[in-house]
Amino acid sequence: MKKWEMVPQIFTGEDCLSRLEQFESERVCLVCDPFLIGSENLQKVLVHLEKKNEVTTYSEIVPDPPIEIVAEGVARMRDHQPTVLVTVGGGSAIDTAKAMLFTMLVSGYDKVKRFIAIPTTSGTGSEVTSASVVTDNKEKIKYPVFDRRLIPDEALLDAQLVVSSPPTVTAYSGLDVLTHALEALVAKNRTTYTDALSEKAVRYVLTYLEACYNNGENLNARKKMHEASCLAGLAFDAAGLGINHAIAHQVGGQFKVPHGLANAMLLPHVVNFNAKDPEARRTYAKIAVQMGLGNSSLNEQLLVTKLIKAITNLCKKVDCPMSLQEFGVERKVAMERAQIIAQNALKDSTYPFNPIAANESELISVYTKIV
Repeated sequence: MKKWEMVPQIFTGEDCLSRLEQFESERVCLVCDPFLIGSENLQKVLVHLEKKNEVTTYSEIVPDPPIEIVAEGVARMRDHQPTVLVTVGGGSAIDTAKAMLFTMLVSGYDKVKRFIAIPTTSGTGSEVTSASVVTDNKEKIKYPVFDRRLIPDEALLDAQLVVSSPPTVTAYSGLDVLTHALEALVAKNRTTYTDALSEKAVRYVLTYLEACYNNGENLNARKKMHEASCLAGLAFDAAGLGINHAIAHQVGGQFKVPHGLANAMLLPHVVNFNAKDPEARRTYAKIAVQMGLGNSSLNEQLLVTKLIKAITNLCKKVDCPMSLQEFGVERKVAMERAQIIAQNALKDSTYPFNPIAANESELISVYTKIV
């Protein structure tokens, strides 16, 4: 038996931040990226909150949020005793807020009545998922945490907040969306509903990401990518992910490669590997036809090859280094970490949903393609 539900309420459009007017006489904990402090974007949020509520801000956010940052945020929450949690920013800010909330919940704190997520990047889909990823810098491991209580009550998607996102962030986060969608399409828990969301997300990324990268002011393209991120988040939260993320989490933990970039490096090789599974191969071939990459009369494997080429071409168009060596990691060092990366990938919570139960040597084989 499989289950489908769409828990978060999603609000879009230029006036969606007005949803924050629902709060009055609340103690609001606002978690945001540090560069948003004093910015016009953050002011657009605060103008709806500060008049009628007591707001405290936690902005000590860093990429790949480490356990220590989460612990500090939890200490702030314990001091402030918030009744509402609002997070504004990229995946790291939202993941930090979720990890803070999770820690508070398991310790028995139950005063947070509403959790609102406002993404400023189009990538993780964290505003609609039950996932949070934290990093143990000492062990160099990323830990995904999944808990239904971490799904925000509302996601506010204002594309205007994404316009200032730099080209590199736009590229890496956009390719994270593509990875979410393509992994969810073949994941073990996929359903008709997750397929529909994934297919739309793939179409939007292949159509609009390059336009966002070349011209961040293109509001229509930004809106489509923002929606694609949300669609893919809803899809993978229900369907699962796979070895692309299982390996990427380790690559990020070991070498500080941005998450979306690690996913992008691996994606062509994971698609090629997963295509060994007949059902996955048919699914990839189908999406290739839907994207206009070939017609249905072509051999399935040829269609998979065309899909892989489209992924690789998009990565090149948005200037992604496609190997660790290009990123600046010495090949010798990368090869020395191959076994530990594979072993930790096997333990990653995203691994079980892959269509093929890859063993350690197969994971090493996929990983070494990007060394």
